[in-house]
Amino acid sequence: MSMWRVPYPKFGAGPGLVRVFSVARRLGVDLGEFSSGSVVVVGSNGKGSTASMCAALLQQTGAPTGLFTSPHLLRLNERFRIDGNDVEDNELEHHWRRVEEATRAAGVERSLGGFEFLFLIAADWFAARGCRYIVWEAGIGGRLDPVRAVKAQRMGLTALDWEHTELLGATLTEIACDKAEAAPVGGKLYLGDIEQDVANALDAHCRKRAVSVMRLPPLADCDPPLAGVFQRSNAALAVALAADAAPLSRAQVQAGLAATRWPGRLEIVSADPFTIIDVGHTPRAVAAALAGFEVMRGERPAVLVCGASADKDVAAIIGALSRRFETIICAAAFHKGAPAAEVAAIAAGVNPGAEIVVAEDIVDARRIAESKARDRAGAIYVAGGLFLTAEYKATLSGFDPGRLAFF
Repeated sequence: MSMWRVPYPKFGAGPGLVRVFSVARRLGVDLGEFSSGSVVVVGSNGKGSTASMCAALLQQTGAPTGLFTSPHLLRLNERFRIDGNDVEDNELEHHWRRVEEATRAAGVERSLGGFEFLFLIAADWFAARGCRYIVWEAGIGGRLDPVRAVKAQRMGLTALDWEHTELLGATLTEIACDKAEAAPVGGKLYLGDIEQDVANALDAHCRKRAVSVMRLPPLADCDPPLAGVFQRSNAALAVALAADAAPLSRAQVQAGLAATRWPGRLEIVSADPFTIIDVGHTPRAVAAALAGFEVMRGERPAVLVCGASADKDVAAIIGALSRRFETIICAAAFHKGAPAAEVAAIAAGVNPGAEIVVAEDIVDARRIAESKARDRAGAIYVAGGLFLTAEYKATLSGFDPGRLAFF
């Protein structure tokens, strides 16, 4: 398995849209040509699911449809898709080198950020393949994110949570307004599961830029394709965005939703023992996914494998997860994982009656979890952070979780 390692830091030196346009010109890519057929998805929770559903819907038109998302689980290739297929290594290498050369030609190799680099690879690939529709998921925020450069005429805002507050703002309203900045003057902003007071503030904020704020009707006659009650709002948002970009029949909507596949979101990764992973990494996302898991496990007893990234609110995340499990296995991801002993102390404080096990690493956590689940004919739930769940899934695929490459 190829392990692509982005040669730039996650964020560039200061605002980067000027850099992005400069590199795009040297690639011969006119980002403005993407505007009419593009959809941008911003938010804290549910961006990837919404973007994936939206792309699956637009594929029903028969026109080439691109999808750019972040982060990935196992391979960087997952971030770039056309008509549901990840970019192949040879194409990724080709566009990777083109963007590196254009970056040097533009003289910005010392200031470019990793998100900008990947966005430019996507833009170069989608242009070369003649994509009619493209769904872009923002990396962080909207005001400074490179997806702003496409000036998509329609944008969706998914559920919000407190995240990256040092960059986006200290309140949900400030965070929402930062994300809304990715919408161009005259564009439309469709709102997903957004609190009414935040929606009212957004409406006032967007009115200054002639951006129309659109609230969604409930999703009728269509079941969301992904597990979890919260996916109904995401599906409604995806349908509204796709229908704004292209005329879709009811049959196409149903077929597009049914065809959606999005790994890592309440994903069943093993039948024996029954194992579900979820990549939610904010307290709200973790709580919403846990409710979905409770439904999916039925009457099975459950074992929790949990951890969180050290730069997240570890106490809130583990606290939201730990209350309902009799056995909790605590692990630290190789990538940015908070110490397993810290996770265990939080879990024990929240659920003092639970059996708490500290695993040596994610491989050990899987071994312990499977043994305990099989003894009780139970289920395993792996949650708390993207890196932990990605590494757990890697062990099931025979990959060394320590070799996975993220940012």
